[in-house]
Amino acid sequence: MKLYHYAKSRSTRVLWLLEELGVEYDAEMLPFDPRAFRLADHLEIESYGTLPMLLDDVYAGSESIAVVQYLLDRYADGKLLPGRDSDAYGPFLEWLQFGENKLMDPLTQLLQHSAFLPEVERDKKAAEQARRVFKHFARAVDTALEGKQYLVGEEFSAADIVVGYALFLAEDFGVFPQGLGNLSEYYARLRERPAFKLATTS
Repeated sequence: MKLYHYAKSRSTRVLWLLEELGVEYDAEMLPFDPRAFRLADHLEIESYGTLPMLLDDVYAGSESIAVVQYLLDRYADGKLLPGRDSDAYGPFLEWLQFGENKLMDPLTQLLQHSAFLPEVERDKKAAEQARRVFKHFARAVDTALEGKQYLVGEEFSAADIVVGYALFLAEDFGVFPQGLGNLSEYYARLRERPAFKLATTS
């Protein structure tokens, strides 16, 4: 198995999951460039030219949530997700999508208009609106964590990886929402995991 990865990109999720699962893999680290939409190293393999890019003997994937679900189905042996007959399975799937669609969408807009785009193309109103939307959905995570250690039941799962990556990115760029105690404590727990530390410093 091979993972193409650059720091802070969505491939961080995949690297984190591989480490949590203890799956053997090779990683090719590429330089981080938020404006690089095509990466020559693997264009022959995957025409979109985006990361993450995971290859094994039967699969080549670049959509991070799909890659997470693939790894869970093929390599997890029941770890890091509830059973399909469990009442927690539906909420688990919801949180996988929530981390990408509700947290990463506004966060991406916020980072584009505050850091990545050339100064003349940045829109302060768009950045502020994205910040409000991100905090709204971060508050929803904070509420869901009331009295809980993790998002799904009492056990750490891949849903925490997907949501935790968004929180890592928010912290790294200085936009982590303040005043949300459950969320801050939850993220502190995630940061203590060895796999998180490896994935976010690679």
